[in-house]
Amino acid sequence: MNDANRSIFRVDVLQRYMQSREEPVFPRCISPPIFVCLWLLLGLLVTGGLVAWFAQMPMYASGLAVVVSWQGKNQSLRDDVVMIAFLPPENLSRLRVGQKVFLGIDKAGNRLSIPIVAVEPEISSPSLARERFALNPGAAQAITQPSAIAVAPFEPSPTSLPASAYVGSIYHVDVEVGSRRVASLLPLVGRFFGESR
Repeated sequence: MNDANRSIFRVDVLQRYMQSREEPVFPRCISPPIFVCLWLLLGLLVTGGLVAWFAQMPMYASGLAVVVSWQGKNQSLRDDVVMIAFLPPENLSRLRVGQKVFLGIDKAGNRLSIPIVAVEPEISSPSLARERFALNPGAAQAITQPSAIAVAPFEPSPTSLPASAYVGSIYHVDVEVGSRRVASLLPLVGRFFGESR
């Protein structure tokens, strides 16, 4: 009778079998190393989203600038050599005195930063700009569209040439006219973010 109640399995095998049933068994796709990697990926996505939400990127208006000798209405200009920046007309409402004009001075990418000292209150036609600023024929041909006009003192790069030697020179310029969130560059959600300033 004692033999009838006796199990055919050994005790240690039964214990190992019971312990193996109590341990959790993870599918391969959520094994501990992959599970940690997925949490790290989620953390990176959240961090990237926060950076894109709060980070600001500048917006620029690009145009041409002509160096002229000009008698301006502005007291700070007097009879100086100035740079007249011709920018797209839609930027007139965003131009302010004190904003920086970034002037590309050479092919190596070096740029000067010069503050705007005057902004013309109205859009100027090409013919009016030619007359008002006495543009030379080469500069007059470069101005072919109505423009918003900003005036900045011309400060040449550190050379031995005087500023008057640059009169008639034409440069490509950029003016920082505002900023926007980096998130505005994202597809689908970018249209919900407008200009910040």
